[in-house]
Amino acid sequence: MLMIWEFKRIGGTRALEPTAGQALAYPVLLDPSYLTNYMTKSEAAYCAWNPIDCTYAWDSSKKALAQARSWYVDSTLYKGIGDAFRHCYWNGRMEIRLSTDDAYQFATRHESDSRGVDKEMDMRNNSIGRGIGRSKTGQSSATTKVRDACRSAQRQGKLWITRNGSLVRSSS
Repeated sequence: MLMIWEFKRIGGTRALEPTAGQALAYPVLLDPSYLTNYMTKSEAAYCAWNPIDCTYAWDSSKKALAQARSWYVDSTLYKGIGDAFRHCYWNGRMEIRLSTDDAYQFATRHESDSRGVDKEMDMRNNSIGRGIGRSKTGQSSATTKVRDACRSAQRQGKLWITRNGSLVRSSS
C-alpha cells in the first residue's frame, strides 16, 4: 500500500508527518534504489538528497503513463500525442504536490540524457504541465483537473509533438 506523507520544510530540513488517518511508525525506511533503474544519473543524484519527493515524482510518472496508455494508442506514446499528454500530466501532478523548483529539477534532470527535437518536445510539454499544475494547486480534485486540462491542451494544439523530425502542435 502506498502511503501518502506530508512534508514541511523547517529551515534546511524536512519534517515527516502522516496524512489524516495514518500513523507514523518508526523506523521509517526509504528505499529509493528501486527508482534508479529507470533514471538518468542526474535524476539519481538529485534523488539521493530528495528521496521522498523523488518517490512522489516517480509515482506521478507511473500514473501519467498509465493514463496515457488508457487514452492513447501505443504508437503515440513516444513523440506523439500520448507522449505529449504524459509529460504534461506528470509535470502538472508534480507541481501540485512538490515545490516549483523540485518539479522543475526532476523534469529537467529526467531529460538530461535526451537530445534534439525529442528533448525540446518534452521540455516544452513539461513546462506547460507545470503551469497547468500551478494554476490548480490548492483546488479540490486538483490532479483530476490537471489531467483534464492536459488532455484539453493536447486536443487544442497547445502541446507539442514530433512529426518528420520537426516540432508541431499536438492538434496537427
